Amino acid sequence: MCNSRRKFVQNIMILFAFFTISVARADIPQCYDLGSLNGSYAIVGTYGANIAIALAKRYFDGNGNLTGTFIVNEPVNGSTTGARMIVTGTQVGTYTVNCDGTGVITRNLTTSTGVMTTQTDHFVITKAIVRHGHLIATALEDASDVPSAIVPGGVFLKRSYTRLPSADHDD
Repeated sequence: MCNSRRKFVQNIMILFAFFTISVARADIPQCYDLGSLNGSYAIVGTYGANIAIALAKRYFDGNGNLTGTFIVNEPVNGSTTGARMIVTGTQVGTYTVNCDGTGVITRNLTTSTGVMTTQTDHFVITKAIVRHGHLIATALEDASDVPSAIVPGGVFLKRSYTRLPSADHDD
């Protein structure tokens, strides 16, 4: 009799735990979408093995469009003294977001040195919050598909993004 009661209580506890977990997870969205990238993000970009660094801001509109500005501290090509120069620029483009938090950014880049090009980057969302039942990316990482058009030498760029607080959200 005691064994039956113990098993009954254990089964009730398991059933209760199952429903509690199911209810808790029901509030968490299962997919990212275009609206998951929405707002302003600060970006730190690293070229190759720390050959150059980029500091940038990018704005995602939540509908697949982006704008941004950047500065790059890079070596002067051919310098034997380690001279550096600052390159500034702007970018506009589009982005896609997959359900799993990966995606693609295609951007048109214009620099103060006259470089104009289109580049593609792949990204993954690494942190998010849930706001009004929707996933909002608070951090992501990306990597360029081709070597940098700004820093010479065939180096690749990877970036880390952090979402900035905004007046219209409780970030």
